[in-house]
Amino acid sequence: MDCDHQCKHICNWIERMPYHRKYALPKECCTELPVCFKETLMGEMIPGAIRQFRGPSGAHVHEFDDHWLFHRDIVNASDDPVGHLMRDAPEYLVSMAIVFLTSLLMGRKTRERKVEAAIAGGLSGLFALLLSKLVKSIDEERGMEEVREI
Repeated sequence: MDCDHQCKHICNWIERMPYHRKYALPKECCTELPVCFKETLMGEMIPGAIRQFRGPSGAHVHEFDDHWLFHRDIVNASDDPVGHLMRDAPEYLVSMAIVFLTSLLMGRKTRERKVEAAIAGGLSGLFALLLSKLVKSIDEERGMEEVREI
């Protein structure tokens, strides 16, 4: 990426970031994000975050009162939402597949049990999503770093 803004050092830092690893940057080091970052609703809100942004090279940033939390996605969700789900958040696709398969398999047994099949499918998908998010968050927290300057 060729950056022609004053934020070139931040863009270069992001390009060197490993994918999915979180970096906390205190706001005293960077009071505002560069102009190439755009606020978005697309993405998971983290408890305590004020808002979130997407930027160059797959950057995804959550804003907190005292710091920014950066990570880099393989596929930018703003450009390719389906590709982002497949490469960066497959737990959602797996959960949807579990809902569909559970509902389908349980609903085939008897026609009168369609509601029960839908509920069982929803609950199994929710359980799969929560379990995968727990595993993913444990792995991400282990690799989180605090950055004092860029």
